[in-house]
Amino acid sequence: MKTDLRLLQTFIEAARAGNFSTAARSLHISPAAVSQNIKSLEDHLGVRLFTRTTRNVVLTPEGERFFARCTPALGALDDAVRLAADEAERIEGVIRLTSTTAFGRSHVIPALKTFLEAHPGVAVEIELSDRFVDLVAEQYDFAIRAGILPDNEYVSRKLIDVTPMVCASPTYFDAHGRPERLSDIARHRCVGMLSNPTQRVFQWEFRQGGHVVRKDVAPVVTVNDPEALAVAAVSGLGLAQLGSNLALPRIGCGDLELILERYQVPTRGIYAVYPTRRYMPLRAKALIDHIVSAVKR
Repeated sequence: MKTDLRLLQTFIEAARAGNFSTAARSLHISPAAVSQNIKSLEDHLGVRLFTRTTRNVVLTPEGERFFARCTPALGALDDAVRLAADEAERIEGVIRLTSTTAFGRSHVIPALKTFLEAHPGVAVEIELSDRFVDLVAEQYDFAIRAGILPDNEYVSRKLIDVTPMVCASPTYFDAHGRPERLSDIARHRCVGMLSNPTQRVFQWEFRQGGHVVRKDVAPVVTVNDPEALAVAAVSGLGLAQLGSNLALPRIGCGDLELILERYQVPTRGIYAVYPTRRYMPLRAKALIDHIVSAVKR
């Protein structure tokens, strides 16, 4: 036989106060509502819990025994509520996240050392994958995703800007020359990136005539990992279109050279994506803040 917890709470407060008006003030309801809740509980149990007088209410023997049994249970519920609220304010527990492979390896994992040193009560579980993850169904706190995000119920926060860049190694250009126009790409060896969800090679994107155009490439080598794509380009296997987060460090040290800059598409982004702003665990928010700070250094 199930009982409405609201009725039990009303009974506990009335028994403690010995007065319906005092209980009403504590519960932020009217004295009439307290009286009605007690009557409903008595009807539900089939027993009289209080003897009413003009000024006070007194527990019956049955009411006293019921009060003695209810108090520990309600106290346990109060403790559970208090502990849940306390946990929401503490940075501890397990953070589950999924990240694109390249960003996870290059930015998330290196940032964990200082984060975990600052928050020793936290453990982190990371899935590095480029598949689409249902955060709610698979119980992840957040995901890190790249590109243009579809409109959906998720909330997103940009971590870094990313621009697609066509690059190759100096040794490749020495052997094959440098393309000057988009039409020149067809005469060059290319390295392609395979989409894990669709198992198709990503089209390359360019800005031309004020519009974004997508071009198919016929790669001599195809990989399914952005870091592997960068390594293939550095190795001289051909042209590759890389995100600026992977291309710029390698351009800076001379391993890659940038071409076709005037055709670059507008900047995209890498985002932290999570189901809702409300009730997000403080530990997950703290890790996102830490990653944002780390990538800006």
